[in-house]
Amino acid sequence: MLAAFPHCEIGPHTSLFRVVRQGRGPWWFGSSLGGRFDLPVPEGTCYLATDPLAALLEAIGADRTDGGVSADFLRERRLRRLTLPHTVTLADLTSRQAAGFGITGEIDTIVPYELPQAWATRLREAGSEGLLYWLRHDPSRSPGIALFGPHGERTRWRRWREQPIAEDLRARLAAECGIEVREAPRADQLTLKKAPVKS
Repeated sequence: MLAAFPHCEIGPHTSLFRVVRQGRGPWWFGSSLGGRFDLPVPEGTCYLATDPLAALLEAIGADRTDGGVSADFLRERRLRRLTLPHTVTLADLTSRQAAGFGITGEIDTIVPYELPQAWATRLREAGSEGLLYWLRHDPSRSPGIALFGPHGERTRWRRWREQPIAEDLRARLAAECGIEVREAPRADQLTLKKAPVKS
């Protein structure tokens, strides 16, 4: 039945993006089951975005308060522009035809992740090399890719060069998303209040 699930192809000429901690490889296929479409060992899932701002929003996730994100958080991250080494076939969760298989928009947002992970496992077993889905943290409905493969790092895949989160991307974060980058206050900027004296 799932052999007829709607699908699409992504090739080596498509630019993909991922934001990772400085010094970490971009092609990590995790199986911690802490990610939406994680597969259990011996397989794993690598998450990618089709837009650098969407990749940054996914990295920030819930780590923002009052419309802001810490500058230290961004300084510890790097943007990677990546390309796949070969064409892959993805199960298309963004297709309306997926509704006929029981898929709804909840697949991209539901917490906890048991149901999305169960779908990932079933679609992988049916031959899918990954999923095309809507990224949870980008309200503009930017597409993301959950790529399937053996657990671990792909050290032979082209890693390109890691780039700091540049000013133009920070500007887009503020202008398009209303999320400001904020420096932590210095000690001399803090006002300490004395605790009330108990009688």
